[in-house]
Amino acid sequence: MEKVELKAWKRNELGKGPCRRLRKAGFVPAVLYGADVENTNLKLRTVDIERALHNYRGGSLMLELDIEGDKKTAVFKVIDRHPVTDGLMHVDIQSLVKGHKITVDVPLNIAGKAEGVTKGGILQQKARKLRVECLPDNIPDSIEVDVAELDIGESIHVADLELPESIRVLDDESLTIVLVSEPTKEEVEAVEEEAEEEAQKEEEAEE
Repeated sequence: MEKVELKAWKRNELGKGPCRRLRKAGFVPAVLYGADVENTNLKLRTVDIERALHNYRGGSLMLELDIEGDKKTAVFKVIDRHPVTDGLMHVDIQSLVKGHKITVDVPLNIAGKAEGVTKGGILQQKARKLRVECLPDNIPDSIEVDVAELDIGESIHVADLELPESIRVLDDESLTIVLVSEPTKEEVEAVEEEAEEEAQKEEEAEE
C-alpha cells in the first residue's frame, strides 16, 4: 500500500466560525482518533490533501502524519466535501496501531472480458467496493474480480471471492458484485441503430 507524508498542526479554536476562517486561509479542519491517541483537533493544508488524493489510485491511502514533529501512521476515514463546490470541508483521520485490526473500504477491480458479453450479454457491476477488516499491513489497494468465465445469467457474489485469510469481508456474503444479463429489446435496438449510423458515416466519407 502506498504511503504519503502529510504535515498537520493542532488547533484549539472550534466551531463553524473558526473552521470557516481556516478554509479561507487554505487549511482543512480535521480530527484524529484511534486506539493509541486521544481525539485531537488538527488542521492540514488543503493543497496537500488534494494533491495526495489526486495522485493516489486505490483504496485507503495510508498517511505518514507529522503533527508538529510527532509522527503517526494513519488513514482517512471520512472526507467531507461541499455538496455544490466539492471543496474540502472536514476530514476524519484514524491512527493505525500495529497489531490492531482496522475497518476500511476497498475498491473492486473487474478483470477480464466475460464470456457472456461476447455472446451479446450486458455486464452489470452492482458493487464498487467492499468493507473489510484486517491489520494495517494487510490493507489491499483493491480486490480483483475475474469475470472471464461469467456467462449470460450468471453472477459473482461476495461468497465466491477467494481472499487471503488475513482479510475478512464485512459485507453480506449474498451481496451481488457483478452479473451478466440478457440484453433488453431496447438495448439491442440501440446497438443496431448505432451500427447503422456508423455504417452510414463510412459510406458518406467514401463518397
